[in-house]
Amino acid sequence: MSAFLLCLDSGTTAVKAAAFDRHGRIVASAERQNRALRRDGARIEQDMAATRDDAFAVMRECAAELGGTLDGILVTGQGDGLWPLDAQLRPAGHAITWLDGRARQIASELQDAGTLDEIQAVTGSRPTAASQSLQLLWLQRNDPQRLSTIAHVLRLKEWLLFTLTHALLGEPTAALPVWGDWRSGALSPIVQRTLGLPRGLELLPDFAPVGECRARLSPQAASATGIAAGTPVLLGPGDVQSTLVGLGLGVRPAVTRASIFGTSAIHACHILDPALMPAAPVGATLQRFVLGDGYFLFQPSFNGATLFQHIGRIAAGLPAHAEPAYSGLILHPFLEPGGERAPYTSPNASGALFGLTAHARPEQIAWAAREGLAFVARASHEMMNAPAGVLSLGGGLAADPHFAGFLATLLDTRVERAGGGQAGLRGLAAIGARHLLGAGDAELAGSWVVPPDTVAAPRTGKVAQYARDKYALFVDLLDSISPHWQRMAAIRDLADDMMETTRQ
Repeated sequence: MSAFLLCLDSGTTAVKAAAFDRHGRIVASAERQNRALRRDGARIEQDMAATRDDAFAVMRECAAELGGTLDGILVTGQGDGLWPLDAQLRPAGHAITWLDGRARQIASELQDAGTLDEIQAVTGSRPTAASQSLQLLWLQRNDPQRLSTIAHVLRLKEWLLFTLTHALLGEPTAALPVWGDWRSGALSPIVQRTLGLPRGLELLPDFAPVGECRARLSPQAASATGIAAGTPVLLGPGDVQSTLVGLGLGVRPAVTRASIFGTSAIHACHILDPALMPAAPVGATLQRFVLGDGYFLFQPSFNGATLFQHIGRIAAGLPAHAEPAYSGLILHPFLEPGGERAPYTSPNASGALFGLTAHARPEQIAWAAREGLAFVARASHEMMNAPAGVLSLGGGLAADPHFAGFLATLLDTRVERAGGGQAGLRGLAAIGARHLLGAGDAELAGSWVVPPDTVAAPRTGKVAQYARDKYALFVDLLDSISPHWQRMAAIRDLADDMMETTRQ
């Protein structure tokens, strides 16, 4: 009888599960839209019980297709946010997600005071409105009664591990950039002391390295998922590192950097010693690589492919899939209410559209949005001083050959993309194959990570000149407008307050 690994990735847009055989082949899969997200302006939360139910449903659907036993279950999910439990281990209200923008003003205040610089010097990463630390500080200032009911603070993947096993456990790669010292790899009290938080580290679960952070499937979860009780459940790294591994970063030698365009946009490279960098980019995050030596350095943006949903809502009639429609339009793609966290690190960042005339067509705006995301990608890789080499492209936009071609031209490098996607699940499976099946480096590179089936090469001539010139103008305009973001945010807050008064 065959044995399988079942992988669960609970994302912001969708909840996915896939089963892999011992050769890295997907033999069953299931997916459903994330029904648990709750948007209300800057307040973006998630129903924890609905999140659990969605996860159990895709696992049950996937397991029902299998004809054998499971060697193990691997779990990942959104890397940031605050998933609270009370003393009875029940959800203490909705989770505060990584998209929630309510801590934006606190982040702006701390940035002006230099506090964020002090924290980044220790953690290697700058706190944002997505960070548990600032979300706790927001609760302390704005909802102390709710804060008093919180006994445990988890991330989404830790919440799912708890629902599957009743074990309160975490792994350190996602926690250290918020609560730890990147040099020592240990948690540090400096963050909560610097922020003036009365409680911080004591709210976190116990930590164990990826591979060792595991528990057994409980009888209750077994009944809900159709999987045998006692099956090992391993907590993987966050969805970012899982996806980067699935794209081959750190696994396939030719791949030196990667970009993911999902709900957010992530741009990353693999480095062996971050201490050798001249200076860490302000918005970058450092995570220890879970399958070998070194670190993943990545720029995690708030603004990714959801940009098209936001623009489509504001400007009706935009095409969902855009072929190149070159124009003089330049779009700054910062539409999320939390501002932007990388590479342009400002809680007050906002979008803009330049060059608009009455002759502009919807398809030009749609293509300018894609160009804007590509421009941010180039800025990110330049700030990280990413090593030259192949870029592996993932996320929903990886399916767009026109976007991949423009990105290759803009970065002057080959861009690999793979049909079928599922990079996050594949990366998670590769991690499971290492820790549960004993797979070596060559096997992981050859069988488990996403195999590229299309390569976009840089173009020359007018398209290359257009990309270079427009990127330079994009940056110049950004340098000109960004000093005014804070004033614009203050006016926006005043307008929101006036409108709220009018409604009352």
